[in-house]
Amino acid sequence: MVSRALDEGLSPRWTPATRSSPRWLAAAVLAGPGAALGLVDWASRHEQIATWSRPTLALYAGTLALSTTLWAAFVVAASSRRAWAARALLVVFAALALGAQRYFFERYHAYMNPRAVLVGTSMLPSVGQQLWIDRASFLRALAPPVALALLLPWLLGRAARVPEVWSRAATDVAAFVLIGAAFSFGAPGRGEQACAPDVLYLASMGRLAKARWQHDDAVERAHPGQRTPLPVPPIAPRGELRSVLLVLTESVRATDACSVPAPGCVTTPFTNALLPSRFGLSQMRALDSTTAVSLAVLWSGRSPTSSRRALHEAPLLWEYAHAAGFDTAYWTSQNLFFANAGTWLDGLPIAQAHWVSATDLDPNPTYEVGADDGKLVDVVLDALPAMVGAPAPFVGVVHLSNTHFPYVIDPGDAPFQPQSRAFGAGDAVAVHNRYLDAIHRQDATVARLVRGLRALPGSDRVDVVFVSDHGEQIRERGAVGHTWGVYDEELRVPFWIDAPPRGLGALSAAEAAQLRALEDAHVTQLDVLPTLLDLMGVWDAPAIASLRPPMPGESLLRGGSGARPVVLTNCSSIFACAFKNWGAMGQTKKILATENDPNWRCFDVGVDPLELHDLGPAACGSLQALAEGEGRGAPF
Repeated sequence: MVSRALDEGLSPRWTPATRSSPRWLAAAVLAGPGAALGLVDWASRHEQIATWSRPTLALYAGTLALSTTLWAAFVVAASSRRAWAARALLVVFAALALGAQRYFFERYHAYMNPRAVLVGTSMLPSVGQQLWIDRASFLRALAPPVALALLLPWLLGRAARVPEVWSRAATDVAAFVLIGAAFSFGAPGRGEQACAPDVLYLASMGRLAKARWQHDDAVERAHPGQRTPLPVPPIAPRGELRSVLLVLTESVRATDACSVPAPGCVTTPFTNALLPSRFGLSQMRALDSTTAVSLAVLWSGRSPTSSRRALHEAPLLWEYAHAAGFDTAYWTSQNLFFANAGTWLDGLPIAQAHWVSATDLDPNPTYEVGADDGKLVDVVLDALPAMVGAPAPFVGVVHLSNTHFPYVIDPGDAPFQPQSRAFGAGDAVAVHNRYLDAIHRQDATVARLVRGLRALPGSDRVDVVFVSDHGEQIRERGAVGHTWGVYDEELRVPFWIDAPPRGLGALSAAEAAQLRALEDAHVTQLDVLPTLLDLMGVWDAPAIASLRPPMPGESLLRGGSGARPVVLTNCSSIFACAFKNWGAMGQTKKILATENDPNWRCFDVGVDPLELHDLGPAACGSLQALAEGEGRGAPF
């Protein structure tokens, strides 16, 4: 290439653009982007970087050097007057590898990495929807790197005359480094976060492309698949048969909802006023903060640490109900394409008329917030009279969605102000207010559902159970959303039971006393399915004796299983985690860790509900061994 350039009369030597152009300016233009990237990254996560070992730091420094080389090669390649393709590629690279990564970090306090991309393959359409919803913030994140990509070739041209031969050679170098980073680079240590952000982005896109090209089964293992449930034999329920309506919501945390009746409840005032005698539990916890994992726990009763085969073989709530002669229904405003949920639920014994999802309510529902919860409740209220009036009892699940990020609100009834749809750094108050308004809106919808049910003749045999799949982080640990950890803002959820005071649905005095005693007791979602089966009168049925042992929970009508230590994890065989984090909890003690924190943290949530004071792992006793058991080890 050099000889060809010489033949064309081009000098392979760099010269200043003018006599007054210092050579150091050209060097600064080439080295500056990599150095600036390192400084910005240090400013953003210096506390995390400071915990890395020397080998990890050395590897991280290597990725910064790789990034600097890539930027320099891109700039040189784009500096030629005729290098339009190189300039366009530089702008795209800057926008995605820097701008999109920065946007990702501002929301999640972590960079996109290969594992996150694989886990998110079924959610890629939701990414586009989210970026459109928050397009102003996204464009603000893109603007600086795009401007830099446009400016740098011009600056280099002003500082030095770059020979055509070097521009062509730089194109080859840029292509080689880009392809190498995308397809040959394995991010070192710390759960794939110890990299320059742009190199990490390239590694992520390369891993995704490779998985798609090779039909990598790791992608399939990251999501729920087709179930092959164990058969449930016919069940003879005991006593008079109650019907059960499970209302399941999304991403609502206990601190922003009133489970226990309380005067002056401002976040969920509608159900609080409508159901003053409900049985509320204030210390209900999910074992994870990932929807797919939570649903597996709630509907199968199995631990999230169960094997993939066990979770795919476990009968679900509807299969137990069908075996006991109950009618069944599933109404959801969630988009069942999300996280492959439709495939996982395929084959349930539910009549087509009683199966409604987001795509039945809206021709183009979003992947994250689904269709309108209000439309779903309209459908449920149309179906309930026939089900409540039928001779057979029923089990129905109303699965709401609009409290998922980015949070659907009613602009005409949004009492929490100021609020914002922008989700950048420094936005905690405005985002929290929007989240509260979404909960407020959904609470009005739930109250309308329960009020409509209770107005029906025969509803005195129907018990209503309300729970959220998991909680939500609003910048408490730097992120917005969930799946980032097992701190209580993402685990502690609202839970209540509304039972009619009289009729077939009324609780016995002993059952009511048990629930009242559990008002402030620490319980987990492992107890939810046993409770539902107990309300149906089938928990003790001999026919399912062989199916109960894999379910570690106990009916809350009988005291629950809160004394039993449990593993907390977002890394399950049914949904691989994007960012490694897990722990264990027993009574009020909780130990946890994440891939970006080189220590186990121990908290006593009984006296430190915000989990601000780390007691050290020794204070949690055997919980560390439980958290690290079965080959999990430490996330960091």
